[in-house]
Amino acid sequence: MLSALLVLCTLHGLSQTEKSSFLVGGGLGLKTGENNSQFSIDPNFGYFFFDNFAAGANLRLNFSKAGAVRENELGIGPFARYYFGQASTRPFLVSEFDLLTSTFKSGSLKSKNNGWGFLFGLGFAAFITDNVAVEGVSGYNFSKYKDFEGDGGFSLRLGFQLYFNNSSVKRLKTNVMGR
Repeated sequence: MLSALLVLCTLHGLSQTEKSSFLVGGGLGLKTGENNSQFSIDPNFGYFFFDNFAAGANLRLNFSKAGAVRENELGIGPFARYYFGQASTRPFLVSEFDLLTSTFKSGSLKSKNNGWGFLFGLGFAAFITDNVAVEGVSGYNFSKYKDFEGDGGFSLRLGFQLYFNNSSVKRLKTNVMGR
């Protein structure tokens, strides 16, 4: 797996945001404090239907603990992005929608709830190679669970994305599998 990533990172070409390219990536989060912790992972996969326009699916996994209280959240849904320019740092508009489920446990009390959430924001992709970008996204994030008031506010995320086109995939397959 590591060798595949190294090969992909060294591939060159016009594979960033052109039509028929792919993107795969996401972010990790870790927050710790006195008697509490939170870990999140947010993978995604997308396809460029037009030059600079990608749509795909994202997954949200959040795990938190505060004292004896544990909460886990799972979300899945579509996203859309529109990139601007051709420079090594590209801004983009992003929109995401997630269907959410959350489980809560405190002592013998357990509950499960479903809801939805969305994000509208701005991001940037800073390409460190032709195929790898460090990304940041900021925007308005809102979520609403059944029988609870909605909650929204400013959101900031950092992560990585791999960008590749069909010729990059063929070269990667040849280099890794020898075919």
